[in-house]
Amino acid sequence: MNDVIKGEKIRCVGRRVSQPRLIQQTSRHRAIEIFVEGRPAIAEVVRTWRVLR
Repeated sequence: MNDVIKGEKIRCVGRRVSQPRLIQQTSRHRAIEIFVEGRPAIAEVVRTWRVLR
């Protein structure tokens, strides 16, 4: 089961964090991927996503 959390800023808490890895996003943009493991691993949105007009 894959659950998705979207936001401008996300905070994660866990026991173990992987090394940051650079990945391709849309077009030429790049993003960083980090895996957080724990019992349980918790993620919460600190700043919600907003659409700029």
